[in-house]
Amino acid sequence: MRYRNEDDRLRRLEAALAEGTITTTDEAGEVVRLTGSGLQVGFELLRIADDMGLEDAYLLRPSDLPDDVAREAALWSRAEVREEHGTAAKAVQELCRAITQNEDDNHGR
Repeated sequence: MRYRNEDDRLRRLEAALAEGTITTTDEAGEVVRLTGSGLQVGFELLRIADDMGLEDAYLLRPSDLPDDVAREAALWSRAEVREEHGTAAKAVQELCRAITQNEDDNHGR
């Protein structure tokens, strides 16, 4: 009986902690929670592409990014974005996925 009560309390605590976050995994496979819509990293990726003279941020490669931005993009590329997270989060995820897949592809560069 006591186990059920503690298990229930743990589930409620985990749900409360996860509320308003997006679940993803880091390079080691550990669960990480992202907050916000991802617009900050999205705009940072757009700025980097613009500074490089690229006409589209989808042409960026992970090696083009500073380490911290590359890590954030990798987290967003693996995020479990759902409809309730909004279209901005989905757009950022799609951009990050495209960038992480550009590793060995020059896309005409």
